[in-house]
Amino acid sequence: MQAAEVTCPAGTVVGISDGVVDTFHSIPFLRTAAPFMDAEPAHTGILIDASQPRPDDIALTITTPAGASDTNDYPVIAYIHGGRFESGTHEDPRADGYANATQGIVQVQIGYRVGLEGFTRFPGDTPHHYRGIDDCNLALEWIQKNIEAFGGDPTNVTIVGQSAGATTALWLARKDHYRGAFRRIVAMSPCFPRQSYDDRKSDLSFAFGGMRLSRENLSKASPQRRLRAYKRFRNRHLLDMALGPHPLAPQEMADVDVVISSVRDEFYMNPPAQFADRIGLGALFARTLGRAMGIAPGQVSNWLGDARAMSPRNIAGRLIGDATIRRWVDIVAHEAPGRVWHAELHPDDRNPADHSRDIRPLFGAKPYSAGEGLNGWLVKYARTGEAGWPEFEKERNQSTLIVDLSGRNATVAQDPLGYIRQAFARLDSPQ
Repeated sequence: MQAAEVTCPAGTVVGISDGVVDTFHSIPFLRTAAPFMDAEPAHTGILIDASQPRPDDIALTITTPAGASDTNDYPVIAYIHGGRFESGTHEDPRADGYANATQGIVQVQIGYRVGLEGFTRFPGDTPHHYRGIDDCNLALEWIQKNIEAFGGDPTNVTIVGQSAGATTALWLARKDHYRGAFRRIVAMSPCFPRQSYDDRKSDLSFAFGGMRLSRENLSKASPQRRLRAYKRFRNRHLLDMALGPHPLAPQEMADVDVVISSVRDEFYMNPPAQFADRIGLGALFARTLGRAMGIAPGQVSNWLGDARAMSPRNIAGRLIGDATIRRWVDIVAHEAPGRVWHAELHPDDRNPADHSRDIRPLFGAKPYSAGEGLNGWLVKYARTGEAGWPEFEKERNQSTLIVDLSGRNATVAQDPLGYIRQAFARLDSPQ
């Protein structure tokens, strides 16, 4: 390895190079006066050591073709990690940018505050404000100001988000958040809470022993106490998102292009679901919890019939996946104002189609390869903005690409999530 150096408005950034790809690890892009305060842009004009990963920092990691400069104008992919709004890092190896950089892409992996620091709301917060999501907006602003020096084109930025990161990407496209810093979104398995924060905050206060939830009180609580309280709070929302933005309101989104996807078997591997399905109680699980997880009154039996037809041994797993992920995918596909392409990913000969299994093939991480299957598609989409299969037309031609994780066996189906739309109640009333 040798040193790689870039000078940009943020400062002089010193990373590493293997002669093919330059990598700049864990670049600071924000600063906070205290953990629960809104962030500000990081200081500029400084020397930044980006030679070593610091996965616990809130930072950016950038990969570029070796020697890239401001004359290249490579497309930019900005990746926002998942982790249930409570974990994850900008150094996620599943989304490493090496494969993309070898194909002329500049990739930025974005870190942001998770857990209580990123997603607790306080009295006086503006509507729809979450510190973790605002951190991502600061990252996008940093990209606009600095990425040209790394060889990237700031006018051609594609956001890719998975799970909580997909939710964040869609939230950044809201008209009250969107600042023109990206052209398009790839949203993989977004997950929104079913309840508003106001409906959840009493559980969080209870987990702290009835403490009033304020910046001052949470700042005074020790990290150990905050962790214990969060675990108690999370346990009350095991089958939903304990944290995260609410509500999903596609009508509030700007007119940006969206590729929205899910994996077919999202939570077949979820431990409670696996247990219920293994002992033959998946249908009882669904009948007992279906209403609580969002199936409309009188629709549980109808949903069960469709679920049995698809995978009779994974009823509980399908319920969790449909309730937690796929219902939101269907709503975005039908109601986002911009162009939408919809995809459903199926197992390949290397991996089941379980939650998060689509990250490695999309980024060409081992055992997948650069330019292979989904990774080749992503690079082309970032360059051209065209998905390569029919657009999802909400009123008539609800075309969905069905493809396996390796990018093979592609077909186009019509409205494969219609059974979810018929069974699940709407949860889109503003709160």
